[in-house]
Amino acid sequence: MQFDPKAPPPETPPVRARIPKMLAWAGLFLFIVSGLAVGGQAMPEWFGWAKNLNPVSLTQALLPFTLTPSSGASADTPDWSNRERVNVLVMGVDRRPDETMDSTVRTDVMEVISIDPYTKSASMLGIPRDLWVPIPLGNNQVTYERVNAANVVGVLRKYPGGGAALAKETVQYNFGVRINYYVMLDFDGFRNLIDILGGVDIHVEKTLIDSEYPTDYYGVQRVVIPAGDQHMDGEVALQYARSRHSDSDFGRMKRQQQVLLAVRERLLRLDMLPKLPQLWGQFHDAIRTDMGLGDVLNLAKVAREVNTENIVGKTLEYPYVTSYTSEDGAALLLPVRDKIRELVEEVFFDARKEGEARIEVLNGTGSPGLAAQTASALKNRGFENVVVGDAPGGPYKQTQVMNYSGKGYTAGLVALALKLPRDRVKAEKAPAAPKDTDPVDIRIILGQDLAN
Repeated sequence: MQFDPKAPPPETPPVRARIPKMLAWAGLFLFIVSGLAVGGQAMPEWFGWAKNLNPVSLTQALLPFTLTPSSGASADTPDWSNRERVNVLVMGVDRRPDETMDSTVRTDVMEVISIDPYTKSASMLGIPRDLWVPIPLGNNQVTYERVNAANVVGVLRKYPGGGAALAKETVQYNFGVRINYYVMLDFDGFRNLIDILGGVDIHVEKTLIDSEYPTDYYGVQRVVIPAGDQHMDGEVALQYARSRHSDSDFGRMKRQQQVLLAVRERLLRLDMLPKLPQLWGQFHDAIRTDMGLGDVLNLAKVAREVNTENIVGKTLEYPYVTSYTSEDGAALLLPVRDKIRELVEEVFFDARKEGEARIEVLNGTGSPGLAAQTASALKNRGFENVVVGDAPGGPYKQTQVMNYSGKGYTAGLVALALKLPRDRVKAEKAPAAPKDTDPVDIRIILGQDLAN
């Protein structure tokens, strides 16, 4: 889509003091989907700009990303039998006692949590609240707003499925990541959960000092968390993950991911899986989701098999975004589409293959050991049958991927793993294999572009 960075956001009436809100947590889902989010700013029902947005026809523009077709039973349902990657959009809401989960609240930070049953790995992608994106409204129309406003727009425009459904669609539309489920969280149970677990252990790299940390009653207080190894109860863990004045929103997202990993480790240590049905009932009032208990249990079983070292946490910070000030002085972040595309392909890599392909990696450069390094990287991606050797002739300037077996999906995944453009994959007739040698399905000739 033609992106208009000069299009200003709609004016927001000063209806409530703009106070940084709480981190929205539900520990059950931290364990299941490795998820967290930051509470947003609540807006009253007469927050009228969302009803009067100036939509743009989709026929005037191009979809930012193309979704990879799902092999599941539907667009949203993951194919468990084929061990398809499962993506969950986790959002946080700062719900006041007189509000419901359907109130108009911004979700200041959204987190896409992905679990790959095939490689037993997980990914986290933090999306900053001020990212200026097109929001699809339906009927072939979009509007531009901060990504954290998608929930508000969905509620007030009565989008099918509500604000959470529109937020889910907005992430799919902008990042090409198919979102199977959403989870909207209330933070009320966070402190109690941490205390029930007996606290969490977190290494604080730098002393956190926040003299404007918000209280529950719209005041502020000074918070100091010393550097070093800290055992945090629920209140301190919430302060550590919620603080916005000690560094930046990017730093806060990283601290949130650090906390969620600490919670996950604690839950694993206590072996909470048998207690999931009980916890589900206990936290159900603080959670809005399109997941059923069966989906939760399926994800929990997979998540339990994911080792911590196989969890990747990323945030959309620089160079994936650039700063921009709108004409009315609003501080925004603009997406750098090419960079985001590369990051999305890396974080949400699909390692499923059409059968077991035999991959041959040949070194066509003057760099010793490059073939072995490449083979190791492919094996880490789930390609198990990989052999190495030296390419005849050379040196080669560009890396080549030859698909000899018709396994185009797997060959495409190989190119993706090596961060090569898809046009590097060529379908060719397989050369005759020596006797007593298994035929090669995919051959990679490494060039100087990977050696540099």
